[in-house]
Amino acid sequence: MYVRNAVSTQEPLMIFKKALTALTLSAAGMLSVPTAQAALLIGGDATSQATATSIVDIVFAIDTSGSMSDDIASIGAKAQQVITNLNCPTSDCYVRARFFANRWTSGSLFNEDAYDYVNARNGSLLPRFDDTEDNGLVVQDLIQYYEWNNDAVGSQNYYKAVVTIGDEGTVNGEPVNTSDYTAAKAANDAAIAAGVFLFGWVADDPTTPAVGPLFQAMAVGGTAGGITYGNTGGGYVSGPLTDVTVESQLEAIICAVAGGGNPVPEPASLALVGLALTGSVAAAARRRKQHQA
Repeated sequence: MYVRNAVSTQEPLMIFKKALTALTLSAAGMLSVPTAQAALLIGGDATSQATATSIVDIVFAIDTSGSMSDDIASIGAKAQQVITNLNCPTSDCYVRARFFANRWTSGSLFNEDAYDYVNARNGSLLPRFDDTEDNGLVVQDLIQYYEWNNDAVGSQNYYKAVVTIGDEGTVNGEPVNTSDYTAAKAANDAAIAAGVFLFGWVADDPTTPAVGPLFQAMAVGGTAGGITYGNTGGGYVSGPLTDVTVESQLEAIICAVAGGGNPVPEPASLALVGLALTGSVAAAARRRKQHQA
């Protein structure tokens, strides 16, 4: 296995934070100052990039509101370990995993602000989002502006993925309403158009029952809010974030990407809940080769 940490040297943009948001996050122990140390973990189960069958660029973006503190801590504690000990059943992969906070930063892993990153990448246009809970808008901008790097050679496959993690609607949090479904649909369309696998991750405490179906439809297709979504090739993940389950969830997501995503799912197998990737998802994984980023 091949693992190292990478540190970005990109100078962070200095921004004025909303006083109320800053106070709220600070009081919850969630707020930290933007840093130049981007959480980019590089690894996989291949012995090196040259020997890998799949090259994976995967971006995780999380809601950094106070209700997500347990999720941020759980994922942050296990991400490096998972990438170090990755064992995918259908591929030998080389993985570049980058971890963003939707807005501001939180914890040791999600220490890069997606807003600042997108703003620096897209020039004069402001990002679509400016809220910790704008998951659907964050997905759209990361798909468009992230520095995807297709450096696969020969017979290697190259795959791209975005994992959006939250517990509320996809625009400004709860409640789930028309704007959330519209943003999720736009994210779904953007992922399909760009060949990016999209994963929706809702842990054990969504604020309303509509959150799970919204994130699921955005990632793997179906109908939600009267809107029909397509399959991005990604997956939907849910369940409690114990030490054991967060490891299996992270590995399931990365291995699903490295194996070429999921096919058009049957209604009974839309989710990666339980995360037994040796089952139908792994068996059906398509190896869709991409020679263009």
